[in-house]
Order: sequence, then structure tokens, then C-alpha cells
Amino acid sequence: MVTTAVTGVWGDATTWVKEQISGPPELKVHAAAFDGCNDRYHDTNLAGLRKKAKTAGRSGGVIIPSAVNPPSVSATVQAKTSQAIVVTDAKVSVLSRHALPTKGAVVKAQGCGGGLYPRPFEVDLTGSGAIKPDKRGRGRPKDFPFTVSSSDPEQFTFNVKRVRGDVRFAITLTWVSNGESRTTRLDNGGHGYRTMSRPEDVPQYQATDLLRARH
Repeated sequence: MVTTAVTGVWGDATTWVKEQISGPPELKVHAAAFDGCNDRYHDTNLAGLRKKAKTAGRSGGVIIPSAVNPPSVSATVQAKTSQAIVVTDAKVSVLSRHALPTKGAVVKAQGCGGGLYPRPFEVDLTGSGAIKPDKRGRGRPKDFPFTVSSSDPEQFTFNVKRVRGDVRFAITLTWVSNGESRTTRLDNGGHGYRTMSRPEDVPQYQATDLLRARH
């Protein structure tokens, strides 16, 4: 198994991929960071939030999933050559699970833009760890396997709609080339992607609340 760094910045359909990660020989994966237009938990108090009031609802912090507008890990997969590769499966691994924080604050989402969801999948982080086609997501839902080549890539979007606790997770793609099964892991450079359910015991602010707090 080869573990590589996954970095990126969420943007519009033409700029959502920032950097490239390379999987094992014969497979290329371009991946974006786990991101989305969602409320975010920040490990700071109101004074700390005031210092980044213009961005606190759009970046940083820990994303809180919503079934209506789920955050995602998006990945484009293609072969390095014209020879076809079959991507047979994707599995989610929960790397850690902790209790929700009791300090800090939640900032409501703001300034949301559109995204691209060609092959939407639904990821369940409540305990089962299931990945299945997201029939209610934007795009063309279809289950594995997929055949890819250098001229015929696929883009997968893994939508996280449900989570329990404070979780770090990774996604592993299984693929077959020349009869040999291999894997590529998306795990944010070994750190995993972090998300959490909504902590109810911390203050919650609208972005406008932070701006008003300056005066």
C-alpha cells in the first residue's frame, strides 16, 4: 500500500484540484481536500474568531456534515497509459473517534459556491463505515466497478452525510491492472480527514455576529 499526501483547495469546477498525488504504478489520482459549504467548529473563543471574522465560516476549523449539503473528498482517477485499469471498490477507514469538544465555538457557513459531483458516493461515519452510491447527490450515481484509462478518467465524490463524534477517516481505492489487485489510500498525508457531529455545548455564531463583535 502506498500512502501519499492529499492536499487541495475547494473551488469551482475548473479549479477544485490544486495539487496532484500519485498512486502506485499505472494509476494516477488527483484529489481535493475534504471541504464543503458547511458550519465549522473552531477551537477558539469569540476573541479568536474576531481575528478571522471574514473567513471563519468558509475555511479552517473542523467541518460539520449536513445531509442536505454534505462536505466531500473528490478524486479524479485515470490510468497512466492507454491500458485500461478496473477500479473495483472504495472503503472508508475510521482512524480515530473521540468525544465532541466542550470548548470552542461553531461558525455558520457563509459564501457558498457550487461544486462538481460526477460520481457521487455516500459515506457513513456513524459506525458502519459504508460507502454506497449517493442517489440523491448531484451527478451520475453508479456502483463499482469502473474502468479507467489515460483518456477515460472518472471523478468520484465521497459525500459525508452522517458522522458520530470527532472522527478522522481515510478512503482506500482498490484497483486491478494486469490481473494484479492493488490499493491507493487517500488519507491527507497520514493524518486522515477530520470531521465531527455538531457539538451542542459550545457557542454558535453567524458570520455577521463576529463582525458586529468588533464594535
